[in-house]
Amino acid sequence: MDEHEQGELVRSWLRQNGAAIIGGVAIGLVGILGWQWWQGSQMQHKYDAAATYQAFEQASQNGDNAAMEQLAGELGGRFSKTPYATLALLELADTKLTAGDLEGARDAYATAAGASPDPALVSLVQLRLARLELAAGKAEEALTHLAKIPAGDYAGLVAELRGDALVALGRSAEAGNAYQEALTSLETGAPNRFIVEMKMADMGLAPSEPEA
Repeated sequence: MDEHEQGELVRSWLRQNGAAIIGGVAIGLVGILGWQWWQGSQMQHKYDAAATYQAFEQASQNGDNAAMEQLAGELGGRFSKTPYATLALLELADTKLTAGDLEGARDAYATAAGASPDPALVSLVQLRLARLELAAGKAEEALTHLAKIPAGDYAGLVAELRGDALVALGRSAEAGNAYQEALTSLETGAPNRFIVEMKMADMGLAPSEPEA
């Protein structure tokens, strides 16, 4: 084909397919702009969550319990899927425990467990809940919370607390096994290792020697 014929062929092809090309370009541009907007929105959300948590920490330092409550509620609502929500609720629960408000602390821990996207933080919350229940004289509830923690998470602390709960329930043989499990999981220089050994000694038990 000569140049004129080639030009006519191109113009004919464009007349037939021009609308599809323009539509495809438009869809592509909308997708790119939408993705950029979504990324910007996510970044802004994270920034707002961090700023709210910083305000919460300032309220904590100032001893402003009302502001802490309000900001923790906001973090648990608008920013429930960020680690900031769980961290704030954990600190709020500790503050309530110090004030003797066991129910308030229990509610804050429960909210934190449902809000956290981080499995390790959820395990920490369950551990704190177990301690609270045991301190309140509810050993069975403490064991229930400990059972929700995946194997390997805070292994030494979980085993020790399980032993404490079993002692409270009068299940001495199981408690001894739990304390031995705690010693197996704890490092030699761990601060609470000596405490676990003392608990076993009070029960008339001696730690088993590790296998060679």
